[in-house]
Amino acid sequence: KGTIAAGHPSPDSVKHGEAYKIMTGAPLTAGADAVIQSEWTRRSEDNWVLALSPVKPGQNVRRQGQDIHRGDKVLEAGLVVKAPIVGILATIAREDVLVYRKPRVAIVATGDELIEPGEKLELGKIRNSNSYALAAAALATGADPVILPPAPDTKEAISQRFSQASTADIILSSGGVSVGDFDWVKNVLSEEGSLDLWRVNMKPGKPVTFGTLHNRPFFGLPGNPVSALVTFELFVRPVIRVMLSVHRWQRTILTLPLYEPFLEIHDRRHYVRSRLVQEGEKLYVWPYKKQDSAIQTSWIGAEALMVVPENSGPYKAGDLLPVMLIPADV
Repeated sequence: KGTIAAGHPSPDSVKHGEAYKIMTGAPLTAGADAVIQSEWTRRSEDNWVLALSPVKPGQNVRRQGQDIHRGDKVLEAGLVVKAPIVGILATIAREDVLVYRKPRVAIVATGDELIEPGEKLELGKIRNSNSYALAAAALATGADPVILPPAPDTKEAISQRFSQASTADIILSSGGVSVGDFDWVKNVLSEEGSLDLWRVNMKPGKPVTFGTLHNRPFFGLPGNPVSALVTFELFVRPVIRVMLSVHRWQRTILTLPLYEPFLEIHDRRHYVRSRLVQEGEKLYVWPYKKQDSAIQTSWIGAEALMVVPENSGPYKAGDLLPVMLIPADV
């Protein structure tokens, strides 16, 4: 009888023996209860529409309210507002929604040896990579990172920089937490706040430090680049997610067979950067050869941290170990 276009009113009705051509998204006219795709029809010489396959009531029809009914609870607190949720909010004409403020994370690297990426590299100096890597990790976790200039290796300079960081919700430092003569972070934390934790029996990242400074949670991460990122993943990321009130976040931990032997034995729990390997229907974990905490390139392409218990091993190919997946945005 004619064509029904999307976004336009439908004709009054359709009777037995009649059909309309209808576009996707157009309203179904009264009297019709099914739609057949045009490629499954043929028009006869006398202008009849012939169906080339059976047609059932309700076929290719999306009814009003089939997704969301009046009174339905559409969203709940603690969800991250991503693309699907934005689409639903637009669908129900909700232009504004209350969200939790992103926590601000102040990032302070410490060390006389640090220079910024744009500065000329001189003997004895290294580029401040940690601040930018940690800022990227914090941003990907949902926080608002603020990078402060590196603090020289003096107690006074570190104290001053931490004071500047106190406007943030979390204070994050890298370096200066071990037992060197110029590692002042723990001293400042003990004198101006509270030192609640120092050193965890893990590799990499043993000297990780936690406490409270200026009434803010404080994380002192090791200076080695990989140690900083591993300890961020294990200790800082969960805190940021809690501050964002993300209720459904949890780590994905699998138990997978080793792709090849792992012979190292340590007296600390070892978080081993690894790849995942698929062979047929079986998934394996394949640890990288280079595990030194200064080897940043071993993090590139790493999909998981294989967790090797302390004082265990060696392991042969096929042995099962827990594997913590690294979020794709890190």
